[in-house]
Amino acid sequence: MNRCPADFQSSRNAPCPTTKRASAHTGSLTEKVRLLQTLLDAIPSPVFYKNPDGVYIACNKAFAETVLGLPGEKIIGHTLFDLSQKIPGDLAAVYHSADQELLKTPGLQSYEAQVKCADGFRRTFLFHKKTYTDENGNVSGIGGVMLDLSDQKRALAALQENEAALSQIVMGNSIPTFVIDAEHVITHWNKACENLTGRPASEVIGTRWHWSAFYPEERPLLADMIVDRAAPEAISNFYKGHSRPSVLINGAYEADGFFPDIGKAGRWLFFTAAPLTDADGQITGAIETLQDFTDYRSAQERLHESERRYRLVTDQAADGVCVIQNNHFVFLNMTFVKMFGYEAPVELSKTPIANLIESNHRPAFEKLIQDFRDGSIQEKEVQALCIRQDGTPFWVESHNSFIKWEGEPAVLATVRDITERKTREMAIQEEAHNLKTENIRLKSTIKDRYGLGRLIGKSGAMQVIYDHILKAAASVSNVVVYGESGTGKELVARTIHDLSDRGNRDLIAVNCGAIPESLFESEFFGHKKGAFTGAVMDKSGYLESADGSTLFLDEVGEMPLNIQVKLLRAVENKGFVPLGSTRFVPIDIRIIAATNRDLKEMIMEGKMREDFFYRIHVLPLQVPPLRDRMEDLPLLICHFLNTLDRSAEEDVTVLPEHVIKTMTRYHWPGNVRELLNAIHRYHTFKSLDFLDICRDPEPAGETETAFHRNMTLREAMAQYEKQLIINTLARHQDNRTRTAAELGIERRSLQRKLKKFGITPVR
Repeated sequence: MNRCPADFQSSRNAPCPTTKRASAHTGSLTEKVRLLQTLLDAIPSPVFYKNPDGVYIACNKAFAETVLGLPGEKIIGHTLFDLSQKIPGDLAAVYHSADQELLKTPGLQSYEAQVKCADGFRRTFLFHKKTYTDENGNVSGIGGVMLDLSDQKRALAALQENEAALSQIVMGNSIPTFVIDAEHVITHWNKACENLTGRPASEVIGTRWHWSAFYPEERPLLADMIVDRAAPEAISNFYKGHSRPSVLINGAYEADGFFPDIGKAGRWLFFTAAPLTDADGQITGAIETLQDFTDYRSAQERLHESERRYRLVTDQAADGVCVIQNNHFVFLNMTFVKMFGYEAPVELSKTPIANLIESNHRPAFEKLIQDFRDGSIQEKEVQALCIRQDGTPFWVESHNSFIKWEGEPAVLATVRDITERKTREMAIQEEAHNLKTENIRLKSTIKDRYGLGRLIGKSGAMQVIYDHILKAAASVSNVVVYGESGTGKELVARTIHDLSDRGNRDLIAVNCGAIPESLFESEFFGHKKGAFTGAVMDKSGYLESADGSTLFLDEVGEMPLNIQVKLLRAVENKGFVPLGSTRFVPIDIRIIAATNRDLKEMIMEGKMREDFFYRIHVLPLQVPPLRDRMEDLPLLICHFLNTLDRSAEEDVTVLPEHVIKTMTRYHWPGNVRELLNAIHRYHTFKSLDFLDICRDPEPAGETETAFHRNMTLREAMAQYEKQLIINTLARHQDNRTRTAAELGIERRSLQRKLKKFGITPVR
């Protein structure tokens, strides 16, 4: 019988020392126990020793902390039942039952058991337990070690599961599939293989089967070659005369071949074979699948025949036909090829598509292809300028549609040479432009105009400005409009824009004097989200908004020097980069600037860059002040009166003669804007602010006023007639019958004159 370890027994039963010698002996024994515990803790597997009553005398760290989840000193001197509140619930019962069996038949005991450990997981352990006896042969303790089999069990289960899965995949697969081992013996042969070859599994499994049953020559399986690690050249020789096999990942192969003895007329088979390896990467067999693609092969041949017939038809078509897929030509008819100056489709198919299109038209073509790729088709008919092989340009019109080509999206384009038609259209457009220019020129020769656009006036000074406006509208050059405040510089700019080729777009007006200096760059060039603090979203600037139109810079003299530099560069480069972006934004803008300051003097003062000045100061226009065109005053007064609010109780359509005469004697330092404000104030308060300063010394009843002196006879008579009707209506309290009687005319005649002069009586 085995003896109980003396050190454990001695350390547990040693009497308390009472002498110095006994103390020394005890210290030596304690040191041995400590060394023994250190050795036990170094063992990775759980180890323990307990007396027959189940009281633990010793254990290592793996047993205490991993299995029970307690420090070692909390376990020594206790049974598992003592610790049942602190350890996993079933440990005490499991260990006690096994210990009782071992005590009945002392010796060595080995068994497997699942134990719920301290981490909450169940693990499978192999227990090796052994009883120890004292000098009298009685059992003094039980020692044991626990070997963790959990990982091995999981690996074995996974292996069994994989084997079952492989068998299920092979045998349940609808595609013919078989497996061979390292000795080339077939281990699996599914039902689909039986149906394809007519060979039952019972006849094939366990044999070294070859294709010789269906092929006149002795040839192995593709799987055999993979197991033998055959070189690609050897596999190619096996399939000589058929499509060359392709090497796939992990040493797998695919190939096809025709087998005349399978089926009534032979079958085309497609093979895929891959190696099976163990954990060390050694080949343990191979799996091979067979696919019957005879019908697909026949359909492919019919498709090729149909394509040949289609090519014969399209080659005779008058229009060019092409199919574009992934920016490459996949089909070209001869008309298309010869249209671009090539002899054979293969020559053109190697040429990048972008090289066939003139550089300015490439972005539109690339956008078209991208729209088709994204499914957002915008234009199905496109005109573009293309380049032949010899470099000569010609115009084409392409009718495009989205199709599927061999299962992938593609663009089918029918292309026609429209160079002759396009030349005629361009000639017509040029002639129309010339006619428009000539029309503007003829308009500029018309004298005595009463207005142009929203400008009012017939004076000689205004006739000059009208002439300059028409000539500026016919030009594409930048313009600077000079004039005092209130003269209508913005109206001049808008008239130039409206009469120009850009008049179909909105004028983008910018008041440079109203923009804080820190915001100039962002306002003009825009910014991307996050470009600076506060830029919470993308914003387009004035330049991008004015693309294709006119940018009106009011008070251009207030623009900072650094913005002048950047704006000059943007105009010269025909584009800019927004703040926080790397994308170049192309622009096409015309600048009309306005100022009441002397820009040349500002250059001398260093407040304006000379290069910026010469960029915008191409066509200067000087708007005359109102004091230099006083003959336009009656027209302006009449125009402004007609724009007044008609909802007022007392409608004013004509000013009294003494008011008009007073206005003609005024200097008007605020120009037309001041005149408009004065008329609004008179309409509201029935008085002029400057009457005390410029009171008319002549009696109010004088008939020959400056107003009449500046009018033709016909105009003066019409004005007098209108005023007479108004005064007569007022005397008779808008009674039309009595008014007509006093004027000596019929009521119907009075009604026509009221309508003619825009007079609306109350009743």
